[in-house]
Parts: sequence; C-alpha cells; structure tokens
Amino acid sequence: MKDTFTHYAGSSILATYLAVTVVIGWFSLRSKVSANSFLNATRALPFPVVTLSYIAANCGALEILGLNAAAAQYGVQAFHFYWIGAIPALIFLSLWVMPLYRRSGIRSVPEYFEERYGPEVRLLNACVVAIMRLLLGGINLYAMAQVLQAILGLPFLEGILLSGGVVLASLLLGGIRATIYNSIFQLALMLTGLVPLVLHHAKSRDSLTLMDKGMRGHLWTATPLNSTTSTFDAIGVVVGLGFVLSFGYWCTDFVLMQRAFAARTDKAARLVPLWSGFAKLLFSMIGVLPGLAAVAKIPGLGQTVRYDQALPLLMRMTYGPVMLGLGLTALVAGLMSGLAANVSAFSALWTQDIYRQSIRKEASESHYLWMGRSAYLLAVIVGGFTSYLTILFGNLMEHIQLLFSIFASPFWAIFLLGIVAQRVNARGAIAGFLSGAGIGVAHLIAFGCGWIRYGSIMNMTFHGAIYSFTTALIVGLLASRGNSEKMQPRILTLDSSIAFGAGTLPIWCLSFVLLTAAIALNVYWR
Repeated sequence: MKDTFTHYAGSSILATYLAVTVVIGWFSLRSKVSANSFLNATRALPFPVVTLSYIAANCGALEILGLNAAAAQYGVQAFHFYWIGAIPALIFLSLWVMPLYRRSGIRSVPEYFEERYGPEVRLLNACVVAIMRLLLGGINLYAMAQVLQAILGLPFLEGILLSGGVVLASLLLGGIRATIYNSIFQLALMLTGLVPLVLHHAKSRDSLTLMDKGMRGHLWTATPLNSTTSTFDAIGVVVGLGFVLSFGYWCTDFVLMQRAFAARTDKAARLVPLWSGFAKLLFSMIGVLPGLAAVAKIPGLGQTVRYDQALPLLMRMTYGPVMLGLGLTALVAGLMSGLAANVSAFSALWTQDIYRQSIRKEASESHYLWMGRSAYLLAVIVGGFTSYLTILFGNLMEHIQLLFSIFASPFWAIFLLGIVAQRVNARGAIAGFLSGAGIGVAHLIAFGCGWIRYGSIMNMTFHGAIYSFTTALIVGLLASRGNSEKMQPRILTLDSSIAFGAGTLPIWCLSFVLLTAAIALNVYWR
C-alpha cells in the first residue's frame, strides 16, 4: 500500500512539473523573432536571470548525480571538482576573459575563434563542440532514465522517450528563452527537493562517520604527488583538473558562455561568474555529502548497484511519499535543464556556426529558424542512442571528464595561445588541436590496453588532459613558426587595462572573498 501511494505521489508531482515545463516554453514564445534571438538571446536578458541560468547550467542534477556517485566511489576527493576545479577559473574568467569576449562583440565562442584565427578554426571548433553536446545530451538522457527507473520502476527506454519528448516540446515552442527560464524554475525545484536530504544526513553525521583516515576522508594529507596506483594524485588534481580541465571548461564552454553573453551590460557579464562561484561553494555540500552517506546506507553500492543510482536510492530510503515525489521531480527537473542546454547549444552551433557560415550563407530568417528547430529534433534522437554509451563507465563524471579531457583540453591550449601569443596562426591552431586530441585518444587506448597504469579512470583522465593540452600548446607554437601574419586589429590580447580598469575594484574585492572562502574549505577538509 505504501509503495502504491509513493508511486502515485511521485507520478503526480512529476506529471505536474512536466506540464509546467511545456507551459513555460509556450509563454517564452515570441511572435517575431530572429534566428539569433531564438537560439542565443545575446545581450537581451537582465542580470538576475542570466546569473541564475548560469548557475543552473552548471549546478544541474547531472552534476549533482555525477558528484554524488564520485563521492560514493572516491570519498571527499569529489570536493575537488567544486573548489580547485572551479573557483580559480571563475575568477580568471571574470577578471580577464569575459571583458575580452565582450569587447570583441561576439555572440559565441566559435565566433571568437574566427575573429582570432579565421573561419576554418571556427568551423573546426563548432563541429567538435557540437558532437560533444550530442554526447553530453545522451548522458543527460541516461541519467534521467536511471532516476525514473530507480524510483518509479519505469523501463530505461520509456524514461528516455518521456524525458526527451517533454524537453523537445518546450524548446520547439520557446527556444533559448524557454531553456533559460525553465532552468531557473528547475534550479528552485532542485534545491527544494535536495536540501532536506543534505540536512538530514549532515545532522545524523552519516557522511562523516564513514570517512577513513586515508584519501576518502582528506583532500590533501594522504594524496601522493604522483602515483600509478592511487585513485588521485596531486599533479593530476592541481594541473589536470585545477588548470587544464577547469580553465578550459569555465572559459570556453559553449553553454556557459551562451548564458553569460545574454547579459545586457559588460559589468553584469563579469559579475555572473563570481556570484556563480559562491553558488558552487554551497552546491558542493549537496553534491558530496549524500554520496558519502550512501556508502553505509545502500548495500552492494559499486558492486551490484551502480554508483549513479546512489542519490535516487538514498532519497527513496530517506523520504516519505510526498517528499520522495518532490525529490524525484527535483532530479528530473535538473537533468531536463541540462538536456535542454545541450540540445539548444547543438542547435545554435549547427545553425549559426556551421550551416549559416559554411553551407548556406544567404537565406531568410524563417529558414534559419526552421533549421534550428530541426536541429532540436535531431539532437534529442541522437542523444537517445548515445545514452547507452554511459553504461560503459563506472559513474557519470568519468564519462563527462573524459570527453572534456580529449576534446576541450586542446581547444583551451589554442585559446590560451591566441590571447598571449600574437604570431600563432590558423595553421598552428588546427595542428595543435588535432595533435592534442590525437594524444588524448592514444593515451586512452594505452590505458585501456594496460600499457600504462593509473589508480582510477578519473586520475587517468586528469593526466590525459595534461598531455593533450601540452601537446596542443607545443605543436601550435611550432606549426606557426615563420608566420608573417599580424593579428587583426579587433582582437584583444590580455593587458592590464582589462583587469585593472576603472570600476573593477568591486570585482577584485568579490574575487578575493570567493578565493579566500575556497581556500578555507580546502584547509578544513585537508
């Protein structure tokens, strides 16, 4: 009887949420809209909306599920993804990179690559990132199916069809505005459904009593400098995660920049990453503490039960019927937000940066709108197929970090060369990316074949990111030797006026407070 009521409560709350999602998409609809407004909404939204959407784009349920799984598998080491893996990069983005973007007048990261290197590099970046978005959309669909299966018993395929259908309906109606406003609604739901779970297990100290004296319970004291057997090592965490993956993600990720570019003013765009950094500090508790508690609560976790199911199963054991329904809806809401972000990003990339730039440059706005909507449908269908790839990994974060290690790391190297080395050209950028990605794939194959050893897939990913980034950096410089081209006048390199110009004191003060808070948390959990 209790299971029947639980199923009814969860289904009712979830059905209500799904209906509201479509309604928000309908209200986001504009009768007259350009392709850019429908797909990007550049410089069109107020600061609070942009900030909340930016937070939701990163702190969604996919990250919460993935980090809870990582915490259950690796212990408090999962905090690294929130602190060293976010805060320094967000500060650098606010002080240096965001004003660089805004002064260039661009609408997307691929457009910046065109301004710096030319159309070939823009096309390469857009194609690679578009493929990544399809794969990440598949991870979102996989996670939603896992949640629906763990709590409601819904078959995997039916969960994918239901989730993908609702997201597709909302996007077809409202475009990027529907994605942004739905993400804010979904963020509020996620906090409502997950915060009580964190408070419950923090109060009962389940998450603390489980920690051993080794790496599961400490961030730094038991972490070796470099190791082929330890689950994490300091070089991988500091360099691989803390610099390569983190800076590459926060400074060049298409979805995050798409949100930040929607801010109406330059100052607002620079403040968005900093306020999001404070949100990351708070979300670290939601992302890690329940995962630590799940180890003691869920029998067979990591053996007969996948780590990815730790959070939904813990909710089922902790919550009553109504709160379980709300918690289920919170997870699905956050995952749908991530799916919508990846689908809308693919559509914008395909329509604006690939199709419009390289295939059909002269067409009506209505044609590009039709193409954007068609891309939504394609992304959901392909995502459904790629969702099955995630089954090959121990947890969601392993899959996500591997994608960024191979594909995002070399682009971060090319981006960095572009803002500090004026003589690097398109030839160097393309050669650098291809060689970096090639080394990343070769490193993965060598690990899979047992030719090189690491204590975990995650640590392998961190070191692979270092090799990929370094290779792209060196090859990019060498392949540009003998270049006589000069940088285009519009392109800005890093200079002191960007970070120390008029009106930057509040940004520096906020950055100092954010960095101090992150250091304090690292000291506490050391």
